Amino acid sequence: MARTTPPAGSRKGRAGLRRSLLVALLAACAVIGALIAPAGVRASTAAQLQRLARLDAAQVEAVVRADPAQLLELANANPEETAREWPRLPKGDRAQLERLLPGFVGNFDGVPYATRDRANKRLLQQRLSSAQATVVSRPSDTGNVLALAAYKAIRAAVTVKSRPARHLVEFVPGVRPTASIAIGNLDTASMITWLIPGMGTYTTDMQLWSLAAQNVWASQRDAGAPADHAVIAWMGYVVPPVGIDAALGEYAATGAPLLTEAIRGVRAVRAGRLPVLNVVAHSYGTTMAADALADSPLGIGTVVLLGSAGIEEAIRDAGALHADAVYAGEATADEEAALGRFSRVDPRNPSFGARVLAVDGDPAAGLTAVTGHAPILHSSYNDDIASPVWTVIASVKAREAAYRAHLAEHGYLDRGTQSLQQVGMVTAAASVSGTSPANRPHPLLRATPRW
Repeated sequence: MARTTPPAGSRKGRAGLRRSLLVALLAACAVIGALIAPAGVRASTAAQLQRLARLDAAQVEAVVRADPAQLLELANANPEETAREWPRLPKGDRAQLERLLPGFVGNFDGVPYATRDRANKRLLQQRLSSAQATVVSRPSDTGNVLALAAYKAIRAAVTVKSRPARHLVEFVPGVRPTASIAIGNLDTASMITWLIPGMGTYTTDMQLWSLAAQNVWASQRDAGAPADHAVIAWMGYVVPPVGIDAALGEYAATGAPLLTEAIRGVRAVRAGRLPVLNVVAHSYGTTMAADALADSPLGIGTVVLLGSAGIEEAIRDAGALHADAVYAGEATADEEAALGRFSRVDPRNPSFGARVLAVDGDPAAGLTAVTGHAPILHSSYNDDIASPVWTVIASVKAREAAYRAHLAEHGYLDRGTQSLQQVGMVTAAASVSGTSPANRPHPLLRATPRW
């Protein structure tokens, strides 16, 4: 299907997007463009940030939109440049920017993730309080009701007590906010895995998606990954709703540059000690991730595509994803994935060349099969028959039957599944120094031609 948007990751495609949203956020906060840098002069990122930090609160709140183009130029600074120049700012200036412009600092690729976490949590609390007040005064405002539900889910997901600690590394507010929560420390991790969602998975599902990331983290640990590895529950793009939109390429073409920016941001911050980088994607997320990875080499170790909605035909084979190894798995019981492949390629096809991941269970090893298309179905909340998920069913008999059926179902990233175990094994293998995981087929993998 022909795209109606710029190619994923192209220079034109990258301009704007998440960073343009940040500029819009800053415009709403009233930054005077002329105070950032003199007209016609391209100051260094550090110099522009320092001028910005010297604005007082009154100026920031003045809502003067004199020259947003200069601010957009600052926001679109290369993450490599930002990583070099952010530390050159005086400590007080960095703290001032973090306090007055949390939405900018929290999503500025190249800034250390501990700083971004603090800034994004500050912004999240501000937006949550504002949305709560708006919903009280205008309860019929559907947009704010949706935003408030997402903000609450993000806060609950990032504040849950877990090991390793969780960090809010991206947050762009709105009716459909985007966010990313890291399980582990991105500033120090020796292996980082992005977990990419597919259709119908919004930040109102942040708690469950973060649990999926936690499951992947635990599976990698059990497979021998480094103790300091991290997994990112990445909801950094707007996914298509369930339905025909998942068969189109526009959401993927728009989301792919955002994933590229996120990966480049990690590479910039960690340039001195670059971690192993992996990508695990589900459903339409596989389509979007493939667009991003095919556009430019990003130094990815292992890619795993689960229940894929298909890879665009322009991406000729697995080698075009610029990764050391590519795996694809799809459950026999998954009846939805193929619906997205009307004009796309199944990555399990021998012509594409991904290794096929076994996900249909291994009773001898005590591993269950994936029973449908869902990424994850089980949590302490969903598995509690006293939770509202089940108590809304008035009939006790019907409730118990529905609950038993739920316990028998499993998503690709549920604990105890063969799928989750395999994801952990093939991604953890990428961290073994000097040995390509592509050249070490595991006994549970069904061999297919290597590209």
